[in-house]
Amino acid sequence: MKWIKRLEECVDYIEDNLKGEIDIAVLCRISCLSRLYFPRLFEAVTDIPLSEYIRRRRMTLAARELSEGDKKVIDVAFDYGYSTPESFSRAFKSVHGVSPSVLKSENPKVKSYPRLAFAISIKGDAAMDYKIIEKGAFDVLGLSLRTTDKDGKNFKEIPEFWQNICVDGTDKELCRLSADNETMYGICFDLEEDGYFKYAAAVPYAGGEKGSFEVMTIPAAKWAIFECVGAMPDAIQKVWKRIFSEWLPATEFEMESLPQIEMYYPGDSTQDDYRSEVWIPVK
Repeated sequence: MKWIKRLEECVDYIEDNLKGEIDIAVLCRISCLSRLYFPRLFEAVTDIPLSEYIRRRRMTLAARELSEGDKKVIDVAFDYGYSTPESFSRAFKSVHGVSPSVLKSENPKVKSYPRLAFAISIKGDAAMDYKIIEKGAFDVLGLSLRTTDKDGKNFKEIPEFWQNICVDGTDKELCRLSADNETMYGICFDLEEDGYFKYAAAVPYAGGEKGSFEVMTIPAAKWAIFECVGAMPDAIQKVWKRIFSEWLPATEFEMESLPQIEMYYPGDSTQDDYRSEVWIPVK
């Protein structure tokens, strides 16, 4: 119930600030999640990105004001946080399919997106295999990318990052320097103030030769580890969605603002029996 209550309070905050600034830091504080985790939780539960939900709600109310009143387009644009009529018009057309000026002159049909409401959904059709372990701080060796979740850039840049690593042989060189010569990690570090975060491709490191790679320390933590079986990336994406939409709401665990890890085992990642794991820090 606590997750439902927190999400409802987040929606309350969004609704109260559709005219004005919606501060992601406030949403993180309400949800007790970091800037990296909250948008993922929101999208996993609602099937819509946070930024898109906010845009749809703003454009729903903006269309109502334009069709029912005498306000100018430029005034409504400023009311809903757009600095120029052009940027407001683009957002309006992306939601309604027509420009705000056409709405004022021709009164066409527009879309209405209601405020979100949450309900508990009991899902017991498929078990989630996981374990809880406590692990001291450990080092990994790898290389990193600085990316952002704004406009979904991370979903484009991270796959390209991995593709380059596999094509130029960097993955093989990392495995040569690895402490176990088997597993590889994909690690997301927490968001910085500007909305960017560090993502690393890495291997276990026990000291010694490190080549041109970076040594990164993962802090001591309690980890919830989830097993994934299936072709990538679908299998691991489904597990992430279930963590946020099913497992977290059903447990008393909270997520720590620490790195999150995907562990990849040797094998053909396109096969249905491929194994990987998701590690999330919890308290």
